[in-house]
Amino acid sequence: MTLTPMMKILLTYMVLLSLAMSSYFTGIVYFANLAGFIGAMGIMYLFFKDRPDDWEEDSTEAIADKKWRKMWYFVLGFGVFISLIFGSLWNHQFGGMV
Repeated sequence: MTLTPMMKILLTYMVLLSLAMSSYFTGIVYFANLAGFIGAMGIMYLFFKDRPDDWEEDSTEAIADKKWRKMWYFVLGFGVFISLIFGSLWNHQFGGMV
């Protein structure tokens, strides 16, 4: 079975959401930190990924690539957001916060 781009996005979103929910319900902040790490690494990969130089700005490939990048940025940004909410801000071990 080959994964379509949408299936990859949904699978990543479900992994990040399950890490967030497990962090919330168990109180183990490392799950949220792992989701943030996945999100940050994915955002860096997308940002620094080389794109073909022969694409024109209004070509079909460039428009489709821009659409998929927006979706990936949203999903991976969600991972960073839940890491901040459930991992860093509520973490009683981080910086002596109680």
